Amino acid sequence: MSPIGITPARHSPPNLKLPKRTAALAAAAAATALTLSACVEPATGTLNTRAGYTIDGADIPVSICPEGDDSRLAEEEGLLLGAHFALRVECVASFTELPESFQLEYLFGEDPNLFPPENGYEFTMVQFAPDPGHEGLDMDDTPTELEAVLSIGEKEWVFTDEVPAPGSAYLAVAAKDAPISLEVNDAGRTQSLDLRERTAGDLVQGLYHGSRKVVTDYAAHAVDAYLSTGGYEYWVEEWNYSTTFTANRVVYVPEEGWVTELDRVVLSLDFVWLHAGNGLIWEIDPKKTLKVSGDDGELTPTAVDHTSEEWGDGEIRYYTMSYDVPADALQFTLEFSPKGPISWPDEGVEMPVTNEESHTLEVDFS
Repeated sequence: MSPIGITPARHSPPNLKLPKRTAALAAAAAATALTLSACVEPATGTLNTRAGYTIDGADIPVSICPEGDDSRLAEEEGLLLGAHFALRVECVASFTELPESFQLEYLFGEDPNLFPPENGYEFTMVQFAPDPGHEGLDMDDTPTELEAVLSIGEKEWVFTDEVPAPGSAYLAVAAKDAPISLEVNDAGRTQSLDLRERTAGDLVQGLYHGSRKVVTDYAAHAVDAYLSTGGYEYWVEEWNYSTTFTANRVVYVPEEGWVTELDRVVLSLDFVWLHAGNGLIWEIDPKKTLKVSGDDGELTPTAVDHTSEEWGDGEIRYYTMSYDVPADALQFTLEFSPKGPISWPDEGVEMPVTNEESHTLEVDFS
């Protein structure tokens, strides 16, 4: 057979143009030469995952980074708390080849087929903890000013009215040692994490120290009151009081917003007092009745408020005392000393209390 698949006759017909056959033979020879050349001299070059490549995944139930690995962040390094959110960065890792010890199938699938990044670039991954282990101050309050930005090099993920979901992971091919940062703006305050250096900025410090609420033991006692005047005797037997103190460390109020500086908290103390009953009134001066001390001595209240509620034929008052204290102040001593007199308005007399008592209570947020 000839190269073009036609068996030639022994004698060429007169109209056969041999140059055509010659051209066909030359083309076939050239194709053969090209094939041989391709086999002998393979193409050169390296396949890389391009810079700027990204992938992200949500609803990942486990930590991708192995326990004990340097990529894992200590809780205090990756924690951000606010009025409407709580999140924690679980791990941050950079690599040029996919590490076998990482559970990357949760991000790439079972058989990831990624080429190494080009020279000078690396894969960088950030994963948020499946369980932050904390709650924001008012998670049920609808966030109207909540925005987060996660940056890996030049790549940004922007979140509006939300923050990255628990367990979610984000990966980008970025320049080697490129900055990695997270910023969350909640109700006008921006807190940030430098995830490359593992440092934090502008934290609302009151959210990171101790608990937020403590209820004290009861302060309870029964007093008597007595007055002799103008030939008459007036007395009260066993006016019983019993109250606890609810202590809160406050930095944000839904109706008002942030109420302290970054390094301060409002210490609020709430207690209930029987103001009137059976035609008698025991009015107290809360500033004199309750003394609060911290590490730096006695505190001066910044506000004293109360509301009233009818109780039988009398009145109950709910007092709130507020103090400005450092964010890391966690231990306080309360001295509660109700003083007389007890008044009887219908008789126009005030009866001194005969057996007053002072109560010492401890508040510990640590």
